[in-house]
Amino acid sequence: MKLRALLLCTLLGWQATAAAGDIIGARPLGMAGSYRGIASSNDAIFFNPAGMSLFRRYALELQYLLVPDYAAKGAADQHAVQVSVVDNQIQYFATGLAYTRVERGDDKSGNRYDMAFSVPLTEGLLIGTDIKYLDFEREGRADVNAVSVDVGMLLHTAFGLNIGVVGYNLTNTADYLEHPISMGLGVMYSPFRTLELSFDWTVNFQKLADIDDPTGEKGTGHAFSFGAEYLLFGQITLRAGYRIDRSQPTGNEQYWAVGAGYISPTFAFDFGYRGAVGHSDWGNHFGFGMRLFL
Repeated sequence: MKLRALLLCTLLGWQATAAAGDIIGARPLGMAGSYRGIASSNDAIFFNPAGMSLFRRYALELQYLLVPDYAAKGAADQHAVQVSVVDNQIQYFATGLAYTRVERGDDKSGNRYDMAFSVPLTEGLLIGTDIKYLDFEREGRADVNAVSVDVGMLLHTAFGLNIGVVGYNLTNTADYLEHPISMGLGVMYSPFRTLELSFDWTVNFQKLADIDDPTGEKGTGHAFSFGAEYLLFGQITLRAGYRIDRSQPTGNEQYWAVGAGYISPTFAFDFGYRGAVGHSDWGNHFGFGMRLFL
């Protein structure tokens, strides 16, 4: 029973970040993770590395994610801190580096290291890859010590439509709970410069058939996210999103999200919140981010 509870805790938490990684930044958090077709900040490293080449920049970001009562009332809180940098200021060949630290009581602790690259194949067609090293200790389950690769592509059009496709954990990590082989498809449409509407579809190709057997039979699960971001007065960003998650053996989980931020030519602040439709007294996500444009 204790093992089952631990697995359930992990699955419920994993649904928050989906295939993006061990932490979700404040900006995509406020859009319920519907970000693969946008991918215009350092979160592109984890959602769609091709997006790092969208425009020239040198950006430093610091993200903090707090999840009180991570998977049940009275459970351990989760704290995750991430620092990242993306550099393509001189040329469109972009490089991204990131470090993530996760602490969740005795259930999970450890580090993640990312090194990402992207380049435009043609004008408007970008490709990218993220190489990541996972090093986590976990109670009641095997520790994770693995290297894996994500590969993404982004089509950026002149009429406001972006289409992104990403494959995650393409070298099997053997961690089917939190880092399964999966895929994401993202579409973003911007009818005018201050509004972005996004839709993401993610597929988990290693969905566990039995939560009590994390190495047993696997199937395919799906999740759908919808998000919007609006720029008000040229400096204030407002965000909202909704996620329907059927990618885990826990069944149909649904989440709503909101976010806000302030952006200037040299820095930005972001806040994101995600709550579950089925419960409100545990597992809520609070994300805080700071971005510097150098």
